[in-house]
Amino acid sequence: MNLFVYGTLRQGQSNYQRLLNGREGFEFVGPATTVNKYTMFSSGIPFVHKQPETSLIKGEVIMVWDNKLIKSLDALEGHRDGERQGYHREQTPVRLDNGMNMSAWIYFFYGVPHGSIVHSGDWLGRNNNK
Repeated sequence: MNLFVYGTLRQGQSNYQRLLNGREGFEFVGPATTVNKYTMFSSGIPFVHKQPETSLIKGEVIMVWDNKLIKSLDALEGHRDGERQGYHREQTPVRLDNGMNMSAWIYFFYGVPHGSIVHSGDWLGRNNNK
């Protein structure tokens, strides 16, 4: 499963260190950007809403093939199949920095938007946000 991560699951971030660093069952595919525009909010942690369409979201694609790891990631995000509360994993088109297009899963947030909009779509660059 290709998974597009845009926040704390990106390389070097807190949940990457906690759940992915040094672990088997996944591999880094590359930096990527969503093909469609969404809105990223930050309130200490990032979350992406489908509406309004503010910016392309910057992140990374990882390929995960270990089912236990997928369940751990879903549990971290509060994803439950068939429910659209909190984070929900859905497919979206993404473009790798090398120009290759692919489909990847992303965790969208279905709660009430809060925090500040990250206009750049890049949570790691949020402090440079204008």
